[in-house]
Amino acid sequence: MKIVSGRVMAEIDRTAIEERGIPSLALMERAGWSVAREFHRLCRNPSTPVVILCGRGNNGGDGWVAARHLQGWGYRPRVIVTHPPESLSPDSRANWERYRGTPFACWEVWEGASSKGAKWFSDSPVVIDSLLGTGATGAPKEPYSELIRFSEERAKWTLGVDIPSGVEADTGDSPGESVTCRSTVTFGLPKKGHFLGAGLDRTGALAVADIGFPKDLLQNAESEAELIAPAWAAKTLPRYPRSTHKGVRGKTLILAGSPGLLGAAILAARACLAAGSGLVTLGIPASLNAPVKAAVPEAMTLPLPETSDGSIARAALARILEHSSGADAVAIGPGLGSHPETQEVVVECLAKCDRPMALDADGLNALAARGAQAVLRERRGPTVLTPHPGEMGRLLNGLSPSAVEADRWGIARRASEDWRATVLLKGAATVIATPGETLAVNRSGHPAMAQGGMGDALTGMLAALLGQGVSAHKAALLAAFLHGRAGERAVASESPLAVTAGSLIEHLGPAVRDLLESHSSREGSG
Repeated sequence: MKIVSGRVMAEIDRTAIEERGIPSLALMERAGWSVAREFHRLCRNPSTPVVILCGRGNNGGDGWVAARHLQGWGYRPRVIVTHPPESLSPDSRANWERYRGTPFACWEVWEGASSKGAKWFSDSPVVIDSLLGTGATGAPKEPYSELIRFSEERAKWTLGVDIPSGVEADTGDSPGESVTCRSTVTFGLPKKGHFLGAGLDRTGALAVADIGFPKDLLQNAESEAELIAPAWAAKTLPRYPRSTHKGVRGKTLILAGSPGLLGAAILAARACLAAGSGLVTLGIPASLNAPVKAAVPEAMTLPLPETSDGSIARAALARILEHSSGADAVAIGPGLGSHPETQEVVVECLAKCDRPMALDADGLNALAARGAQAVLRERRGPTVLTPHPGEMGRLLNGLSPSAVEADRWGIARRASEDWRATVLLKGAATVIATPGETLAVNRSGHPAMAQGGMGDALTGMLAALLGQGVSAHKAALLAAFLHGRAGERAVASESPLAVTAGSLIEHLGPAVRDLLESHSSREGSG
C-alpha cells in the first residue's frame, strides 16, 4: 500500500471531485461513516459518553457525519465545534445542517474552559478528533490549541480522523499542541506523517478506509514509500508441496555467541527454525558447544577455534568458509563480541563468502570498527544489514542516534545505495531500503517488544527466509512484518507490559496461522 504526501492526497481528492465527477459530499459521507464504524468497532458500547471535536474545515465535516451515524447506532454523541456554523466550509456546514435536524442533536461552539461544552468532559468521554486535517501545517492556533490541551487532559481515549490534529502530514512533526490517539482512521492512502517523528506516537493504530476514490488514482499516485500489507505478506510466505524435505527448505549457517552473550545465538537459532529453515547450524566458540546443544537440540553446531577470552578466533575462518559454501544463507552477528580477531573474521567472511547474508549486532559493529563498509559494495551475494539507530550511526562514521532518527527514510535510502545492500533500519516503524526498490515501512509490532533479544530473533527469521530462496528485499520486508505480528500475538496472549524474545518466537507460528486464515477467508468472501 502506497504512503503519500499530503500534497499528493489533496490532488487525488481534487481530481476525484473536479475531473471524475464524484460529489465532495459523497466522499465526506463515506469518510464520516468510516470513522463511526471504526469507533463502534473499538467501543461497542452505545452508553459510552462521546464528544466529537469539529474544526471549521472539511475534516470537521467528517465529524458531523460520524455524529449522525453514531446516533443511528444508539450512541448519543455531543459535538464541540471551534467556530460558529456560518464560518464552516460549505461541505462541513451542509453536514452540520443534516446533523442538527436529527432527534438527539447536541452541539456547542467552543467558548473556552468555562463553556457548556467543557462540562461534557467531566465524565471522561471518549473523543473523536475531527479538528484539523492533512492540509494543516504549523502549530495549531486558538481556539484549536486550547481545545486540544483541554481534551488531552480529560479524554479517556481518542480516535483520530485522517491524521491527529497538530501533526503535519508530510513530516510527522508536532510544532505545537497535538492530539494523542489510540487509533486513527485515514482515507484513501496512509500519509508520510503517520510514520515519522511525533506522528508515529500520536497516530496509535492506523486504519485505512476506502471512501470511494477511483482505484486508478490511488494506484498511480506518486508515493513516498510502501506500507507492508498483511495480504502481501500472506501471499509472499514460502510454500512447499507435500513431497518437500529438509534439504530444500534452506540450509542456514549462523555465526554467533561468545561468553556472556550465548543467549543471542540461541535465540537466533530458535527463530531461524521457527521461521521454517530446514537445517540450522550454529557456528560458535568450541567451549560453548555443550550448552548450545542442550538449549537448541534441533540445531546442529559447528564448534570453532576460539580466542583467549572465548570468542571466535581468526583460525576459524577456513572452517567457516568451507561450511558456508554448502549453505543457502549465512547470518553473522548475534552475541559475537568485539574481540579484534572475531571482527577480522566477520570482515573476511563478508569479502569471501558469496552466500546471501544477514548482518546484525556485533557483525555490524565489526564492520564499523574496521571501517570496512567498502567491502559491502564488492560482495558477490545479496546482503541485508539490520542496524538499530545506534549501530547505523556507527556505520555512518559516528552519526548520533538522534540524527539517524531525524532522517530515517533518507538515511536508509542513501546507505543502501552506497553499500549496494538491503538496509533494514529497526525502530517502531522499521524502514527497509534496497537499491532499485521502493522504500518500505513496517508498522506491525507493539511497545512491549522493547526488550533485549528481539534483534537476534529478527536475524534468525531473516536468515531462514533468505535460505528458503526469498530475495533479500522481500525477505527483509517479510521478516520485519512477521516479527511484529508475532510480538502482537504474544501481547494478546500474555501481557502488554513486556514480551520477551523467547515468547515472540513461540508465537510466530500462531501469528502466521492467523495471517493465512485471515487472508484465506477474505479471498473466499471476495
